[in-house]
Amino acid sequence: MSSTTGIDLSNAPTTIETGVKGVTVTFLRDSPWVARVEGTGETEFEAPLHYHETHDEMFRIIKGRLEYTLGTETKIYTPEDGEISIPRGTLHGVKSLAGEAFIVEEKTTPMDGSKEVFFRNLFSLDGPNSSIVAVMQVYYWGDCYPVMPSGLRWLEKPFTAVLGNWLAPVLGHKLAYDSSKAKKRA
Repeated sequence: MSSTTGIDLSNAPTTIETGVKGVTVTFLRDSPWVARVEGTGETEFEAPLHYHETHDEMFRIIKGRLEYTLGTETKIYTPEDGEISIPRGTLHGVKSLAGEAFIVEEKTTPMDGSKEVFFRNLFSLDGPNSSIVAVMQVYYWGDCYPVMPSGLRWLEKPFTAVLGNWLAPVLGHKLAYDSSKAKKRA
């Protein structure tokens, strides 16, 4: 399957490891959802606060409970909550609960294939041992910006751009799926 990012993913594995023990991502084909993230509960999984500039994100919990922070509100979500929408620009993060298995599905608007490429690039890194420069390279090309402490919010985009777009290539970092050749960013 070729995504609209211009990257051919037809020979890429459907399920990948995340670098966190017991947590995998399966890319869904013939589904309105892009990815299914599954955790056994062996290890806690966390995506720190971040935001997307060009994509809305939706999630739904299929099994278990997850703690999401959306904007300034932190809440435990379950399958009963249905589909939750995260508008572009909204600060958000997710954390699994200790010892609890979970399954969550995600999709984006627009559905342009970039979410799958982002996940594949992020989880091809060396997990928690990855350099911040390599992570920011994935963030930069994947429409993802880390949230800095209040008072430093103005640094989020320049920090991501300098480390991810300029410093990473100088230090020899390369994306596993080179979305930098598939799309241009301002």
